[in-house]
Amino acid sequence: MAQNVRVERIKVRHLNCLLALAEHGSSVRAAQALSITQPAVSKTLAELEEIIGQRLCVRTRKGVKLTTAGRVLLRYASRSLQVLGEGVEKIAGLCEMDTPVLSIGALPTTAAALLPRALLRFDETGTPAQVRVRTGSNTQLIASLRRGETDLVLGRLTEPAQMTGLVFEHLYSEPLVFAVRSSHPLLQCKTIDPSALLAFRMLLPDAGTSVRAAADQFFVSAGIGMPENSIQSIDVNFCRSYSLASTAIWFTPVGVVEPDLKKGLLVDLPIDTPLTRGPVGLTMRAEQPASEALVRLVEQIREAASEYSAEEHCR
Repeated sequence: MAQNVRVERIKVRHLNCLLALAEHGSSVRAAQALSITQPAVSKTLAELEEIIGQRLCVRTRKGVKLTTAGRVLLRYASRSLQVLGEGVEKIAGLCEMDTPVLSIGALPTTAAALLPRALLRFDETGTPAQVRVRTGSNTQLIASLRRGETDLVLGRLTEPAQMTGLVFEHLYSEPLVFAVRSSHPLLQCKTIDPSALLAFRMLLPDAGTSVRAAADQFFVSAGIGMPENSIQSIDVNFCRSYSLASTAIWFTPVGVVEPDLKKGLLVDLPIDTPLTRGPVGLTMRAEQPASEALVRLVEQIREAASEYSAEEHCR
């Protein structure tokens, strides 16, 4: 009886607060994600801990860390919100009762390179399903996955601290390239020293993204420092348009610019970037029940990734 009373006291806001703290590792960033104040986050957490009767989070020098009890509750909270979201969606008439809805989160880079061919293959299977694709940063997509709003995330491996209750399946690895328009001045040079890049505006991924971390690693290892004249964006359409209209250098995963490289609209500068190669794959919730439609979609993503990886090795 006492256990039922405790469960009845738990509200959706309590679970969302726990998910945000687990995702962001900071009460300040969690408050920003939830659009509430930091004291409100602390109060909500305190309420949940009082209901559960155990500490769920502890403060460390690096931020907020879940306790063992917090990690256990996190797994069930994610599943509970997922089921609740599915129920609300059906009641609201957002999907037909007999047609599954597949929600895919994808980094703009993978959305441009891999996802279209995977979905075309999925269509050929004749599996009835509504497919929704949302793009954003890894942090945004992983948070959506935890809340049960997304079935899977297609992109680069996120930080280990954000992988609690999640599993990652590696599909392939790809490097970043320096893409420029076909008439770029640097293409007149027989050899290009990395320091020459700093003379031009640089298009870089947003700070805090996994792709940006790979980009920063290149500049540090090359000993040329971070570009000061830069634009930060993960909007593929904007970066492509700006690159074609200017002498800017777009530092991006090769898959993003592959179609334009094949057409000759963009050219990748002859600069080795092996340190930027990063794992791309599927992130899903651990112990996530999979519908037949989701299983088939994952199969097609795997096959498309294998095909794409083979093409890259021949490039």
